[in-house]
Amino acid sequence: MTLTIPRMAVPILINDITPRLSSRWGTAERDARCKLATAYRLVTYLGWDDVIYGHLTHKIPESDNHFLINPFGLHFNEISASSLLTINTDGHVIDPGTSGFPFQRTGYVIHSAIHEGRPDLTSVFHVHTREGIAVSCVPDVLRTVTQTGAFLGPLSYLGYRGIVVTEEEKDHIRKSFPSPSQHLIMRNHGLISGGGSVEEAFANLISLVDFARSYVDTGFLTDDESGSRVRLSEDVIASTVEGADVVREGVARGVAEFEALARQLDYAGLQTGIPYSERSRNLLQKNMEK
Repeated sequence: MTLTIPRMAVPILINDITPRLSSRWGTAERDARCKLATAYRLVTYLGWDDVIYGHLTHKIPESDNHFLINPFGLHFNEISASSLLTINTDGHVIDPGTSGFPFQRTGYVIHSAIHEGRPDLTSVFHVHTREGIAVSCVPDVLRTVTQTGAFLGPLSYLGYRGIVVTEEEKDHIRKSFPSPSQHLIMRNHGLISGGGSVEEAFANLISLVDFARSYVDTGFLTDDESGSRVRLSEDVIASTVEGADVVREGVARGVAEFEALARQLDYAGLQTGIPYSERSRNLLQKNMEK
């Protein structure tokens, strides 16, 4: 997995929160903004962005119905911690951020429906990758054919009914994305992964994007009645999931992966501002002193 970080004459810092804004938002929201803005940058530097489309949202800590969302019209490479808007699940702007741009209604409808219906998913990430769109067009359920696919758990599916703009679509979305699934395949549209934190949602998105890419690369988009490709049994899938818990070495899901990628942005001078673990802070300090 390679990050392509553009060299900019004027780098746009991720953590651009001033002391005045920090006192307005508090530590918990400041950290959430830095993490989510970092996730937006990682999406574009990994090549998963779609110009200005797609959304990554995160529920404001200690809030029932407020969540952060991107300003519509900004490239993901322009998104910073202060630019994110806070809206509620009724579509009202609670805090406009600093960009002067609005939020997109489609993003509001999709993400508010999930945040309302799935309080366990504090972060919800939606992207339109090429392979993700390809697998979203498969009429049947996707088969578990790779180790990464085994990590995903149950997949949910949302039938395509046009561009999502009306409140009536919320019920359709909620019914299509039941617990405990953390992944929603939006038919003919794209991918959604969620999690209980920014880090977990990002790790889940990595797995789903990688799975979609492997699905295309191995030819599973075509009919495979010959059995020429190996599929994983239910026993093997269960064993793989259990093994994944062991190899994380006690670190919460997604934290190690997210911090490893975020460190690359800090090395590039983009100043993520995220609250790193002690090990990551020490490593950053050591490497940046060289």
